[in-house]
Amino acid sequence: MKKKTLLLLISFAFLSCNKTSKVETQNTDKQIDSLSVNKEVLKSETEINTESKAQNWYDGLIADYIKKSDNKLIKTSLKNKERIEWLLDRTEKTDSTNYYIFNIGQDVSEEDGTESRFTSDGWIYIDSISKKIYEYDLPNDSLIVWKNKHNR
Repeated sequence: MKKKTLLLLISFAFLSCNKTSKVETQNTDKQIDSLSVNKEVLKSETEINTESKAQNWYDGLIADYIKKSDNKLIKTSLKNKERIEWLLDRTEKTDSTNYYIFNIGQDVSEEDGTESRFTSDGWIYIDSISKKIYEYDLPNDSLIVWKNKHNR
């Protein structure tokens, strides 16, 4: 009788643990944190002048930044009518906020279509709380708040 009871308890514990993990998986699927999306490589296929199918909250901010940026490389890309894209590189958590870090540039390749690569025009950080954009100043290794001069 003791062996049967012990076997029953072990199987009950095993089944309970298995069911709990299924419930947790279902809950995490339903409640996706906006920062947990960064685990996948996200690439915006959105051109500046077209609407995208499903945009994240930061896509509009980035598109506005690209249209109004003083970055010479971005201005040149726009002038040459190149397709500007942005890649979510990573997120960075600090004591006071979380930053989404984006690489802005375009895909380029040789004339025959070989050696495709992404060339960077600039890096921006977006504060997930205040929704402010910061330009990354590479030589000084610092962030500069982007002030939308066209929207004053």
